[in-house]
Amino acid sequence: MKRKEQSPHGWRRKAAQPKEEAPGSALIVLAPASTALLTSSYSAEALAALQMWDGMAKKAYSDNTRRAQKADAAIFQAFCERLGEPFFPASPSTIRVFVEDCVLQGKKPATVKRYVATIARIHIGAGLASPCASEPVRLALREMAQNTTARQRQAWALGWKEIKDFIGSAGSGLRADRERALLCVAYDTMARRAELVALDVADITFMPNGSGTVLIRRSKTDQAGEGAMGYLSRESVRLLKTWMESAKITEGAIFRRLVGRNRVGERLHADIVSDIYKRVARWVGLPAKQVSQVSGHSVRIGATQDLLALNIDLASVMQAGRWKTTAMPMRYGEEILAARGGMARAAAAQGRDGSE
Repeated sequence: MKRKEQSPHGWRRKAAQPKEEAPGSALIVLAPASTALLTSSYSAEALAALQMWDGMAKKAYSDNTRRAQKADAAIFQAFCERLGEPFFPASPSTIRVFVEDCVLQGKKPATVKRYVATIARIHIGAGLASPCASEPVRLALREMAQNTTARQRQAWALGWKEIKDFIGSAGSGLRADRERALLCVAYDTMARRAELVALDVADITFMPNGSGTVLIRRSKTDQAGEGAMGYLSRESVRLLKTWMESAKITEGAIFRRLVGRNRVGERLHADIVSDIYKRVARWVGLPAKQVSQVSGHSVRIGATQDLLALNIDLASVMQAGRWKTTAMPMRYGEEILAARGGMARAAAAQGRDGSE
């Protein structure tokens, strides 16, 4: 396969700037064009309660969850303002129309349900009854389920084949060193974006035999922060040490932003991980359509599929990916599991899959 021309500095594409949220930003925008959009005599009291709840919620929810909730709330508020309808407190009929409008726009059922859950949480946080528990909203969601598919498009997988191809072709330089290490650590640990960028030097233990372990201090399914241990192969340890030595990292964040050609900056932002994966996908020659489907979950999906293809048992896959249920690993590996399922084995035993 023909490679892009490499410069003496290796793989040097510029990463996008991280998207930061202001530390004091509130969950809900609550900046209506007209005060008429805040309704009833208890609106001021409810708003004060919501703001108090939001202050407490900052310590209870992850940054990613709060960003998503804030975005969802802003979408609903903008919809209500277009209609001139109150959004806080919101009426069941308004939320029903909102659900119907989302369906007409082609929003996925999972996205619409998340919007509704955020609207419910805002009202509950303000000490109000949730309008989302009403029959109009419940029936709107049921109608949506009847008329749309809940199946979500899966991100394109980046497995060991693609990672190995990148390792051998990315050239030299600080960026190439970082991306090699990041890909291998992400693959071995099956880390989510936030878990990957949260890793510190203190979380890594290098073993005498050349392998290593990594402590995932907190994850999406471990909000209590009990932590989980992951394995690092000798290949990953080798590339991780190369990156840390090149970047002169001895403490603090492992994966960091690049500043210019030869310096590193602050901790890498989680939003940048998906951009890196897309660049890797382009580099190894994946078609544009597949590159467009690469996301921050792509290496996690690829690792899951690789494990299942190697006949690693599902319990071990769940342990490696820190899943509490079988739903997601089975979803990621459904094509592989189907090819090994009962009907596939029956077809082989009955000679229905024999050569023609």
